[in-house]
Amino acid sequence: MSRLIGILALYVLMFPAWLGVGLFLLLAPVRFGNIFHDSFGLLPQMSRNDHGKKMILRLIGVAVLAFAIRFALGAFALIREG
Repeated sequence: MSRLIGILALYVLMFPAWLGVGLFLLLAPVRFGNIFHDSFGLLPQMSRNDHGKKMILRLIGVAVLAFAIRFALGAFALIREG
């Protein structure tokens, strides 16, 4: 039973993190792109008119949100098994 609580705690902590990153990508793609540029220098600087870059980051945000939903469904499956 203690193993189940540890795994469940990990899922409970990871869900808000993935949810927050996905929402940040979805709602503020320019800000995320500029933060990523300032931190790692991998992406070029973004402006409000970069519609293609914003669309790509929003699609990544939707994928991260889908991954967060998968996390939640995995946690619920663990609860049902236990």
